[in-house]
Amino acid sequence: MGRQFVSARLPVVLLAALLVGLSYGAARADVGPGRAIPLANLAGAPVLQNPGFECKVGYEKGDTWFGMPLGWTGVLMLGAPQLVSVRIRWGGGCDSNKWVERLEGEDALLFRSEDLETPPEPGKPFDAAVYQRVAVTPGTAYSLSGWMVSLCGGSATPSSCPTDYYMEKLLGIDPTGGTDPLSPSVIWVGDRRNFTETRWLNLRLAATAQSDWLTVFGRIRSPFQWHGNHAFADAFSLVRAPSAYFVNSPARISDTEARVQWDGALSPEIQAIPGSTHRLLFDVQYRVGAQGAWINWLTDQPVGSATFTLSACAGEYTYAFRVRSRAEQPEGPGAQPNHRYPGVWSEPASIVFTSQTVCVPRAYLPLVLR
Repeated sequence: MGRQFVSARLPVVLLAALLVGLSYGAARADVGPGRAIPLANLAGAPVLQNPGFECKVGYEKGDTWFGMPLGWTGVLMLGAPQLVSVRIRWGGGCDSNKWVERLEGEDALLFRSEDLETPPEPGKPFDAAVYQRVAVTPGTAYSLSGWMVSLCGGSATPSSCPTDYYMEKLLGIDPTGGTDPLSPSVIWVGDRRNFTETRWLNLRLAATAQSDWLTVFGRIRSPFQWHGNHAFADAFSLVRAPSAYFVNSPARISDTEARVQWDGALSPEIQAIPGSTHRLLFDVQYRVGAQGAWINWLTDQPVGSATFTLSACAGEYTYAFRVRSRAEQPEGPGAQPNHRYPGVWSEPASIVFTSQTVCVPRAYLPLVLR
């Protein structure tokens, strides 16, 4: 594990208090604007502290690394970059009203390479992460969405970044609650494209909690020395993941066709987002037997069903199916920033097909050249 530095945390008593919720069925007195229920008041909702890295929410200054927003801990695996509030570093202070790069709110987290534009070796390589542990329910699936933008070669356009150089933006979850970003238990999703291709990019993933704690990571890996290299992170969101499951799935069928039906639900946190137009989309995969590779069958489907047709000779064949939902907003008005929340794959559901088709062997005569 790399070097840890400034950590700003809430007292455990306050964190526990924020996790206390009420049942969903009764009339609510704490429903906010647009009939949105505050996320901290939803029973069982995960509480991610300061997901927008706002210095006004809380900020602890450090000597070397400048500081950390409330709730977050920084880790350096390579180099000596600055991890700092962009408003404090480039905006003149936390209380300033100067424009700074951000996606939402008033602040964002800056990852700034050492000697950014200072010769002889500006923009030194680095690998740095921030993390936060969140109290969760074991066995429950959680979805993490976050936004990042990387600027290899600085903000000038056209970019001077060499074509084979990159800064990798990474969003991660450790479902065991560990705090080492180099641990094999961390699940990562990443993107290497520069700001000239993506601007602010939404990264998202889902995982099932394996303990009472789950750890959220934001990480920038900049393996090349190049001037101007820096990146921003903002607008993280952790919710219970949307669910997906099969309905009336047959275990065995005396046919080569089976009707596969799926359904699912948005989590209460997603439904409570003000202005949300999130809807469920489903992906379905299948595999042959218990150990075969998963094969994409259907993508971007609404709630519904489809007929799976098997082409095989007489005999029994076992196919496994799994389904995953994704909560996404259609084009047009909706909650901003446009968080997208994937779910986890369902447990496989197996169907045994019994084919009655008799295949006639084909005879092949040798080719004789005269």
